[in-house]
Amino acid sequence: MSGETARQESGWSVDTLKDHLTALMEESEKRLTASDNAAELRNEQRFTAQQQAIKDALISQKEAVAAALVAAEKAVLVAENNAEKWRASANEWRGAMNDRERNLMPRLEAEQSTRANAEKISILASRMDKNEGRTNGLLTIFAIIAALAGLVSIFMALRKG
Repeated sequence: MSGETARQESGWSVDTLKDHLTALMEESEKRLTASDNAAELRNEQRFTAQQQAIKDALISQKEAVAAALVAAEKAVLVAENNAEKWRASANEWRGAMNDRERNLMPRLEAEQSTRANAEKISILASRMDKNEGRTNGLLTIFAIIAALAGLVSIFMALRKG
């Protein structure tokens, strides 16, 4: 064998070394290819799982948006009903205030009416005072006349008797 020394004989030759290194490289290449295939399979599985997760998330978001829209519509209906009730109440209040304004007398008119009534009451009071004075005067005159008639009858009875 070429390249061998007398002291160390080896079973390796250039051809065996080449065959050995070629076999190692092929085995290494197979392991790398298997590792790449496994990594690619894992990446494909991750990608599929991510796509499914995104689809699930989008479906969930779509359902949440639909539920939010339904809730918003209900809230709008409730708000509209409350606004309508408020408007009806406000109209009723406005009608009551209009009735009050129509039926109540304005302050100036009430004060004028009160003054006119006070003047009439004052006139009636003075008339009543005058009438009471006349009545009292007449009663006094009748009492005096009755007393005089009584005295006259007493004197007449005393003279006859």
